[in-house]
Amino acid sequence: MDAATFLERHGLVMNPFAAEDAVQDPVLARSHDAWKHPDFAKILGDPGHPAPAVVFGERGAGKTALRLQMEHAYRAWNGQRTSARVLVQAHDDLDGMLAAIARHDGLKDPATALEGLRLSDHVDAVLHRVVPRLVDQVLGMPEANLLQERSLRSRLRRAPKAVRRDLLLLQVVYDHPSAAVRRTWRLRGALGVGGSSGATLAGSWSAAMLAVAGVMGVLGSGEPPQWSWLLPAALLAACGLALGWVWVLRLARVGRVARRLSRSIRVLGRDTARWRGSLHGLPLDVMETSLPQDRGEDARYAMLDRLVRVLQAADYGSLAILVDRVDEPACVAGEPARMRALVWPMLSSRFLQHHGVAVKLLLPRELGEMAAREGGDFHRGARLDKQNVVERLQWTGSMLADLCDTRLRTATAPGRPALKVEELFEPTVGRSRVEEALERAGNPRDACRLLYAAMQEHLAHAGADEHRVSAGALEWVKRHRSVLGPPS
Repeated sequence: MDAATFLERHGLVMNPFAAEDAVQDPVLARSHDAWKHPDFAKILGDPGHPAPAVVFGERGAGKTALRLQMEHAYRAWNGQRTSARVLVQAHDDLDGMLAAIARHDGLKDPATALEGLRLSDHVDAVLHRVVPRLVDQVLGMPEANLLQERSLRSRLRRAPKAVRRDLLLLQVVYDHPSAAVRRTWRLRGALGVGGSSGATLAGSWSAAMLAVAGVMGVLGSGEPPQWSWLLPAALLAACGLALGWVWVLRLARVGRVARRLSRSIRVLGRDTARWRGSLHGLPLDVMETSLPQDRGEDARYAMLDRLVRVLQAADYGSLAILVDRVDEPACVAGEPARMRALVWPMLSSRFLQHHGVAVKLLLPRELGEMAAREGGDFHRGARLDKQNVVERLQWTGSMLADLCDTRLRTATAPGRPALKVEELFEPTVGRSRVEEALERAGNPRDACRLLYAAMQEHLAHAGADEHRVSAGALEWVKRHRSVLGPPS
């Protein structure tokens, strides 16, 4: 019997156990709300009151599925409200972040970037993902739909000037490097944050005064001498030189801030010249006191606060940061010591408890074991007792059987009765035997692998009328666990 015939006999439009990656799983995409792990409510929390969560689970335990389910739950929450909505940002492009840091520091191996990784790098990477899309929407760019707010530009123009200034500062620092300068001036106009920053005004007035002084000096040097012109010309020249000196000093201060930003923001790949162009759009006092000019955490918390205030002006109450796939960057490759270097900077209670931000860390089980062995300084800084920790994503055979029932129901053709997982097998197998096999599998990925392998083993030997998986096929797969792939 071939697989298509087997599935058709059971009323299935797809094999519910074939996919192994949650992101590419069509069954999960169709059944987000159908079945959730019992710890899901604790992990998600109340979207209206952002709170952190730290989850430790083995590979295959469903961490990425949890992330996708949280994204779906947040979308459902936002769809039912016009205020207190949640902006969701996944922080899982860790390969890209590490590669950018390696380029910035001139490192040949991105793995070397792990040695000096800090919380500021993670916050910069998240803001660099959010801010350009937010600016796109304010500027009316096509396909820009970060927030469910059609009139975002007019909404922000009515916001207090301090909030509009917050967005401008975020754009200056975190926008696309290649377009940041041009978009700074466009955003100033779109938000109504006008006025001169001082550099252009000083330069223009100094040039004008020197030109007028020059003309007056020429007129006063004729025959007979027109001495009455020389004193005003000298005064104008002095004013022009003073303003020119102010302009030169400002350029020097802008250059100094640009160099500091170029050193401290490592995830953008933005050179000093491009920083200067955007900084000229800011008043000097704001530029020197409000931007993250070092790699310290305080300036990053201030930038997060600015983003939260901008979101609140658009009726979004908080930002949810979903951290996943920390074992997958090429330079990490699942090595516990490297995962630790990548994740530990984020295990800060001040970050996890930051107002208006809900950080959800979905981490491999090995990191939970390493955290348990850490000393007092780590635990005093992380305060994991306050972070809604799930020490292990546990799965019983009964839970996995219920999950498989849901996957079967999702894969069933319309109008056909949905099966229970034990109904795929001969009646002699029964649910308890299936649950026992699934309990030994231990997690959703290996449970699906087991059922898929049992089906394939049955199809390899079954006759045309044998449309239920035999007990022998199930036992063979249990004995030969190598068919399920390497252990998780």
